[in-house]
Amino acid sequence: MSLKRFLKAESPEAADLRSQVRVLERRLRGLQTKELTIVQTVRRLLDEAPPRIAAPPAPRRRRSGKYEEIAILHLSDTQCGKITKSYDTTVCEERVLKCVSKTAYIAELRRSIARVDELHLYLGGDMIEGEDIFPHQAHEIDSSVFEQAVLNFPRIAVKAILRALETFPKVRVYCVTGNHGRNGPRSTRSSPRTNWDGVAYETIRAIMLGTSEHPRRDLADRLSIEIAEDFWIVDRVFDWGNLMVHGHQIGGGFAGFPWYGAGKKAWGWIDAIEEKWDYLFFGHFHTLASATLNHRRFYANGTTESDNGFAKEQLAAAGDPCQRLMFMDAKHGVVYDNPIYLAKRIPNRRR
Repeated sequence: MSLKRFLKAESPEAADLRSQVRVLERRLRGLQTKELTIVQTVRRLLDEAPPRIAAPPAPRRRRSGKYEEIAILHLSDTQCGKITKSYDTTVCEERVLKCVSKTAYIAELRRSIARVDELHLYLGGDMIEGEDIFPHQAHEIDSSVFEQAVLNFPRIAVKAILRALETFPKVRVYCVTGNHGRNGPRSTRSSPRTNWDGVAYETIRAIMLGTSEHPRRDLADRLSIEIAEDFWIVDRVFDWGNLMVHGHQIGGGFAGFPWYGAGKKAWGWIDAIEEKWDYLFFGHFHTLASATLNHRRFYANGTTESDNGFAKEQLAAAGDPCQRLMFMDAKHGVVYDNPIYLAKRIPNRRR
């Protein structure tokens, strides 16, 4: 039977299926085109009118010698745009900048025993709050997702990076996206790469390092910004591998922090992720935690936000806003792990 005769003879069910396939193909092409629109628009605007930012001069190296440490600041779950009784975009900015200032202070203390010339800044996702992740989210934000991702968080991050460059001769930034960056609820048809965290990162990189039309050469040898193309990224610190994910890939958090789920995912990623790694960094659960997994460790990060109603109601969780700072050397890996608390803490007996 010829192809022409076969097509004429196909059943109504087959014709309907073929029609549905064509519709889905058109939708897919539309989504693939849409996912780049926002980032391309931002890049075009920055090409036309690149912002003028004065980069701070490189600080003087404070200690000579062979012993060297690299600072690691894990910044995640800032939820920029979220509003509670004690948190909004203004408080988010204050706490992020306070975190970087405390990092600089602790680095100065570490310089009494080691050279600390480099900071690796991990932007671990959920940097913005979103506006349509869950049904009533629009009533819990102080700005639109566009303002969160293109204006407010990039402004905060640029200030933080510039402040870090005042203390560290080199800053390397590594970025992964979070679930709050999704372009809608979990059932959205948008491409997984359509993520507002990613828009924020691209905006930050364009502001700090320029674009192809207007590159910034004054920071080229002091600053790098790497945005993950997948859900994970590995930062090589000396010979040690730091694997960073956001954390929403980890299940089992229905009864609090997912100790079992974290271990299960970590052991699976040992083989599933091609690059060799020693330490796992993630956020998402807004809980500072760590544990040993045979020859590896995981480090879970806190959040800068406070008064999270969902966490109180569903998880009975209400921790202090904090982030994680650590220092690594070539011989031992992590040699110092320090939580950075970002709000006043008092003993429970005085609450």
